[in-house]
Amino acid sequence: MEIGEIIKKRRTELGLTLEEVGNAVGVGKSTVKKWESGFIANMKRDKIALLSNILKINPVDLIDDTDISYNETQINDRQLKFALFGNPDIDDDVLDDIKAIAKVHAERKRERQKNDRH
Repeated sequence: MEIGEIIKKRRTELGLTLEEVGNAVGVGKSTVKKWESGFIANMKRDKIALLSNILKINPVDLIDDTDISYNETQINDRQLKFALFGNPDIDDDVLDDIKAIAKVHAERKRERQKNDRH
């Protein structure tokens, strides 16, 4: 499922309007509509946090709709630190903790998808 579809599905499940979500996140309803349609694909970290809070979902679900890859040829640790924190000089232990959390999340997501198919 694409990120925009996740946003729209969850918003409607919760009975929220575009305006209510926009107000909670600090953007206009047109921005929320653009997120849902995929017209705006890149959200700022603070908006992801606020959006995940109002939609009551894990923020990781709004970052990428694919499983996280640990293949260093795709993205190196310095790039990942910058993407997550805006600073590539974050302590390696923090990054390792984030990777472990992401791995658990990906495993749980795969398990849920597997169970949904049965």
